[in-house]
Amino acid sequence: PGAPPPPAFVPGGPPPPETDTDMPEKVAGIEVLGDELWFSHVPTRRSLRERVIAAHAAQKILVASPATEIKRICPGPGRILGAGAVLRLGGSLLGGYGEADINYAYRQLSRALHPDKNPDIPEAHDAFKRLTDAAAELKEGLEEQRSVLRAICLVMGVVVTPEMTERPQEALFAEATRLLHAVLALTGEGEVPGPALSRSLVAFTASTSWTNCRPQVLLSEWFDSNRLLDLFGSASLRTAYDCAPRRYRAQFLCALNRTTMAEAKRNNDCVRGNWHPVMMQYPEIALWRDLRDKIKLRVWTPEPVEEKTKRRGSMWDDEEGKRTSNWATTWRERIRKVLPRGIDGFVNAGDKEVRLMVSALWQDISDWVQTEEQGPRFLSLFTAEPPQAPDGTEAPQVDQWAFIPASDLLLVVGEGIVGISAEGFGAADAKPGHERMSFDEAMAGKKEKVKEVENDEKEKKKSKDKDRSKSRDDKKKDKDGKPTNDPDFNWEKVWRERVQISKQRPRRSPPPETRSDNRRSRSRRRGRSRSNRRSRSRERRDRRRRPVSGSRSFSR
Repeated sequence: PGAPPPPAFVPGGPPPPETDTDMPEKVAGIEVLGDELWFSHVPTRRSLRERVIAAHAAQKILVASPATEIKRICPGPGRILGAGAVLRLGGSLLGGYGEADINYAYRQLSRALHPDKNPDIPEAHDAFKRLTDAAAELKEGLEEQRSVLRAICLVMGVVVTPEMTERPQEALFAEATRLLHAVLALTGEGEVPGPALSRSLVAFTASTSWTNCRPQVLLSEWFDSNRLLDLFGSASLRTAYDCAPRRYRAQFLCALNRTTMAEAKRNNDCVRGNWHPVMMQYPEIALWRDLRDKIKLRVWTPEPVEEKTKRRGSMWDDEEGKRTSNWATTWRERIRKVLPRGIDGFVNAGDKEVRLMVSALWQDISDWVQTEEQGPRFLSLFTAEPPQAPDGTEAPQVDQWAFIPASDLLLVVGEGIVGISAEGFGAADAKPGHERMSFDEAMAGKKEKVKEVENDEKEKKKSKDKDRSKSRDDKKKDKDGKPTNDPDFNWEKVWRERVQISKQRPRRSPPPETRSDNRRSRSRRRGRSRSNRRSRSRERRDRRRRPVSGSRSFSR
């Protein structure tokens, strides 16, 4: 709303680019792990549309008795049922709707709720009017959703097809998710070195997920203008969000929250005021932020150290001690081992070792969160939905988790270590010569070869320093034969003895030749001083006797 719709797709024109992205291997018990680019995966998009078509084909509007339906539509004073709930459309069960679905639901309900068929029910007229208004409201919402879809696709370089606009909810939600991930990929998250940012731009332009998307145009439209951000705060996108599966809804929420953090990092911890209606439209983000803060607090709260175990070190030692908890220190070390060195190169987000590490980290965190007071409420954002059988009944549970926020976990637990870009993940503080390990080796506590070599060199250096210090101690002795570093050595006594010896030592008289020379030099100095005094006194007398010019002389 408020954005001029770009030209729609012409059926006779060129077909849209068929972009496809390989999806990573599925981890057992998890539907989606991390930022999987499902929006550019053609089979996934096709299966979502087919699921919507199948759900509407199997749907039958079961109309209850007129009194029951009228009471449902008009629940009472001060309460208004939403348009989608009135017509039983929308939500993740059906996955979307179009004009044909609205007309079908309206026909089924209007036959039962018509005031002429229910003259004995006073609320029948209000219920029928609400039904008519709900149908018109949904049709108007469809036009707004198509307008928002065209505006997003125009920036992303995606061609809008009639298949996308028939039931626009799935396409709108997918393209909005694509836009968020494109902004995050270009801005970078965490600690991204300079060379990695250059490689990220190359990886972004080469990826099929962002075909025809111009990076500078996208960043300018997102950060310098409020048009795209206002679209995310619209009711049209919220409707599309409600029609998506939970696994993709959770991924969308995490990406939206990280986008606010990316903007705050870009603008010195400041974000635009237009974010407020966006956050009001998605109140679930507050729940995820609370959980994220709890995890961060656990990372940066070290265990208290007992007084007995404290050791007083040098004045240059860190008085605060360890900054992270033991649990966080262990996982941060594992993250360093599994991720590659960021300056040399990043690893793809679909890397098997990274996915295994993140799944183990999430399992550890979820076990801890369940012990908290609001733990089940936090985890409900990511718990998998019960699958639905073809007959409408619940099928056996297959996966435990709908989505695992891999990027958020690495950024929170590995703060100051992990960098994320369009290229993937990398460790920013890894030292030269760093070689990444497998997840099993990191969990087993295997040490890096670089660290082993460094430890050996340190031990050799220490032994050399000890040998040098011993040799210095043996060599450094004073005249009395005692070492200079002897703590019991009485320096004052030795100094007094040496002073007495120097006083008692007889002075040697100079030879006769030097005596005569000294006498001559002294006499010369005396003569010069006398002659100088005489010349100065003579000059003073002459000045007194000299007459002053212009003055009169008086004789007695």
